[in-house]
Amino acid sequence: MGAVLALSWREGASAEAGRGIVTAAIQAGYVAVRKSPFGWIGVAGPRPPRLHDIKGGLLAVGDLFSTSGRPVLEMGGRLERLKGLVESYWGRYVAIDLDGDGTMRAALRDPSGAAEVALWTSDGVQILSTGVPDWLMLAAPATGSVIWEGVPALLGNALAGLTQPPLKGLTVLDAGEMIDLDTGHRSPVWRPVGDEARDIWDPVAAREGLRERVEGCVEALADNVTVPGAELSGGLDSAIVAVALGRHRPRVGLWLNAHSFRAETDERRYARSVAAHLHVPLTELQRLEQALEADVLNQTAGGVRPGYNGSDPVFDALVAEACQARGLDGLFTGKGGDALFYQGGSGAIFADLWRAKGLAAAGSPVLTGVARWRRRSVWSVLAEAVTQRQPEPMPVDPGILAEPVATPVVHPWLHGDETLGPGKRLQLHALISNLAYATACRRTAAVDLIHPLMSQPLVEWAMRLPTPILTGGITDRHLARSAFADSLPAEVVWRRSKGDYTATFEREAAASLPFLKAHLLDGLLAQRGVIDRGRTEALLDRDRLMWAGGSHHLSTAALVESWLRRWTARAR
Repeated sequence: MGAVLALSWREGASAEAGRGIVTAAIQAGYVAVRKSPFGWIGVAGPRPPRLHDIKGGLLAVGDLFSTSGRPVLEMGGRLERLKGLVESYWGRYVAIDLDGDGTMRAALRDPSGAAEVALWTSDGVQILSTGVPDWLMLAAPATGSVIWEGVPALLGNALAGLTQPPLKGLTVLDAGEMIDLDTGHRSPVWRPVGDEARDIWDPVAAREGLRERVEGCVEALADNVTVPGAELSGGLDSAIVAVALGRHRPRVGLWLNAHSFRAETDERRYARSVAAHLHVPLTELQRLEQALEADVLNQTAGGVRPGYNGSDPVFDALVAEACQARGLDGLFTGKGGDALFYQGGSGAIFADLWRAKGLAAAGSPVLTGVARWRRRSVWSVLAEAVTQRQPEPMPVDPGILAEPVATPVVHPWLHGDETLGPGKRLQLHALISNLAYATACRRTAAVDLIHPLMSQPLVEWAMRLPTPILTGGITDRHLARSAFADSLPAEVVWRRSKGDYTATFEREAAASLPFLKAHLLDGLLAQRGVIDRGRTEALLDRDRLMWAGGSHHLSTAALVESWLRRWTARAR
């Protein structure tokens, strides 16, 4: 979504500082949507968010849609009011609770995590922003110094980059979390796992409910976009979003497929099949292999987190330029579908059934289905479920870290996950990883990236669906496949393969070795002893990359290195 900036101050010097930040924001292209004696809220593009005045000083800035029709409490505590908002509405927004004079009392990041929300105080001015561009850091400096003890986790834990970043002076909200700005107390208003919702074991109700919610969320989001575009990667998830666009299809200004010249990445056959089925024109763009450069990484290094969403900068730039050329203000993607619909499979699926049904599960076709699917014996799948023994974990590759990460990073969404079976816990971890799509990239600067499959109503529904229902015990995303089987080509619906860019990334890393050697071996990560110099040098070898892989360690470290350099410079 576009950018939101909210300020509040008191009389005296802080008011003067606040007015100075407002002047800088207007010069940066922000437009005021709310002014008061002690506060100011402005928005900017792409597709500047809309202001929704809920009740009694409670505002939402972004896309907001009613669900229950129940009114939000005008009275009551801040936590209760924001819980009421989440129960009555869904969307892509930032919520702000104001006092009568316009000062901020509380704030909430919406459950889908559509935008980052950072808060800090500068010269007595309270600042809330969905981004931290350089001009704002100059106008309203945050401490922003790096907490080095937290940096190794950014390289050694997949979820660490999606919790509170290791920066002093900034508070970054988690999806579905609110903060009381008087006390600084943070509270989870929403989690994917509801306290009262019951599992849905009826496959017909599950299938119909899933399709209804997918179509409803896509249609509602598309209503707010003037010139939408849509990705058609060739995969199932983007195809489902494309068909759900329904009556909005004639307004779509770009149906986009990006591919490499390598056979394993080329999914045009499937994208063309979907486009022909929907009677829409497909624009095909070839992604070339290019070496990394410092300027490319710097373009996405200024966020509150490393720019994970721009980890493929070639694809990122290609799509951003195509969206700008067509004048799009929103690009619909299928991102989030792997977690929502349940990509992958393991014995954990039958373990979930055993946990719910007990001995009766032994007679279910899910047992033989999972065994056949995973090429395991029925007895090993059954034993794993009966003993609640987790599969042996895959060995963790330490990569180039100097020391393994000792303290586990726990995302707030995982609190209470012990009530879930092992399969649903895997799904919950995947849902958390989707939040990386809110981090900075070239595309978010060019167009509003819209991920309907991360919408709150869909996540809530999917978390009520047991993994045996989502997969049928026979294949990944089985429920989603069957729900849309009558609306898409069969070769796309029942496709089992996926595009693979591994070789492309290894070749690009090999071509980037001169830059990567200087960037990493002479960088802050090496100076601070976060990465092991010997292991890093060993990995920075063309033959090793081409034959043994490992480019993901280098690309992640390069993103984090650029991010650290930007914040270290800001702190100075």
